[in-house]
Amino acid sequence: MSSQHTPAGSLTSVWAVMLTLLVLSACGGQASPVSPTNNASSATEAANAPLMISGYVYREVSSAGEPPIADAVITLRDAQGAESTAMSDGRGYYRIKATVGEVVVTATKEGYNTRESRFEVTDSTVLNFGLAPLLP
Repeated sequence: MSSQHTPAGSLTSVWAVMLTLLVLSACGGQASPVSPTNNASSATEAANAPLMISGYVYREVSSAGEPPIADAVITLRDAQGAESTAMSDGRGYYRIKATVGEVVVTATKEGYNTRESRFEVTDSTVLNFGLAPLLP
């Protein structure tokens, strides 16, 4: 049986090369994310990104847990009266574009009470809705 011995200096070099490759692959070959160029372009991209209102629609229940409500209709009406709609997915999640200014957002689903929220949009916002089932 033979054993192989590697000088400690060459192991250090191998680890240094592997670490360098790992760092470069994490950066995607791009400049450092803290460089002034990237920060400026990221700030511009963020300023031009559309505002979003997103959240979950769930069933209000008195027992533990809040089951999601799929296919709830979310309507956003802005100050000029323009409306846009979205529908919640199987997890109850929705996402809808918004503009700066006052909005009214409603969540509706057949068999449930409608909920409404009025507020001033200044940034992307998380807005969850708990809908109570209609009583027979």
